[in-house]
Amino acid sequence: MIRTIVFWLHLTVAVTAGLVILMLAATGAVLSLEETVTGLAERRYFVAAPEGAARLRPEGLVAAAGLTATSLSYRSDPRAPVRVHAGQDVYARLDPYTGRVLGRGPGGLERFFEGVHDWHRWFNVSGGSVRRARAVTGAVNVAFLFLLLTGPILWIPWPVTRRSLAEGLLLRPRARGAARDLNWHKAVGIWSVLPLAVIAATGVATSYPAVGDRVYPAVGSLVPAGAWPAGSASEAGIEGTAISVDARRAPDPDLRAVLATAEGWAPEWRTLTLHMPRPTDPEVRVEVHGGRAGQPQRTGTLTLDAATGSVRAWEAFADDTPARRAQQFLRYAHTGEYWGLGGQLLAGFFSLAAALMVWTGLSLALRRLRRFVEPRRFVRRRRTPPTSGMA
Repeated sequence: MIRTIVFWLHLTVAVTAGLVILMLAATGAVLSLEETVTGLAERRYFVAAPEGAARLRPEGLVAAAGLTATSLSYRSDPRAPVRVHAGQDVYARLDPYTGRVLGRGPGGLERFFEGVHDWHRWFNVSGGSVRRARAVTGAVNVAFLFLLLTGPILWIPWPVTRRSLAEGLLLRPRARGAARDLNWHKAVGIWSVLPLAVIAATGVATSYPAVGDRVYPAVGSLVPAGAWPAGSASEAGIEGTAISVDARRAPDPDLRAVLATAEGWAPEWRTLTLHMPRPTDPEVRVEVHGGRAGQPQRTGTLTLDAATGSVRAWEAFADDTPARRAQQFLRYAHTGEYWGLGGQLLAGFFSLAAALMVWTGLSLALRRLRRFVEPRRFVRRRRTPPTSGMA
């Protein structure tokens, strides 16, 4: 009786949300390759680093880019171009030694992945429809989590024997038709249920702020805070004195000194993002990333004196509240980026597994509907009296 109720609930939810789950799974599999694909594509802009040559001053790169720059992004690889950003969506890649513009973005590859992101999050709608669309994807994540929780009740054979377990856990490549769909649905579901539950649960937490407000404090106590770079602000010699600034205009910034201080602050840095100060700003912010994408525990923000480049403050991942650390962790756990390339590939693999489960589940539902409808058509045809014409 219980299995029957669970079956019909499982089937109803799957048919209702199946196509959206299929879209989320397919786009999730594509997005799992984003970091790798864009990283390989970026290599075509690498330049030969002259021996002993120094990068141009940030001001020189901004002038060469011809943009109203808001930030500059540097990579530790001396061959990598410098990105000069004008807002969030416009940037130029420059040779860091000559200032030559190597390309302007975003290009077709970036726009493709941005479009996939928008489909994955809110069906690629815009304006006021985004909130409603995001509510739908959040609800579908809840539905998918329900399917993953009820699925094992149906997938694990009963009674449990060695033979029934083997038939449920192993793929049968020779099976055809409904037997193949049922076998693939069960076997893939059993092996994928735990990682997919993590993906769905983290998706629910990020989709609903009210859920996140309850989840983040609990998870935050389990997330390692990290310590990078090591040492407190006082040990690092950060000055705590107040800065005297002309209210109308701050001293001319020395962005080269700012950049040199940031590079020396964290010798293991991989990416630096220097935010361009306004004329009245006495300080400059530099985001420091020491690990690969998806490692928030190796990030921090330096606040430096714009005129001298001396460090005024350092805010690391460990300084965030437990709830904020949990929010960042769950965001990267959802995509697998927290565990690097292996995590991303596994997330993509299990996204494909989810797509296969949806495909076979909908196929089984259609077969069941066909079996339900066809006998009634046959009975209706038999009950219809034959018509006869008269000459």
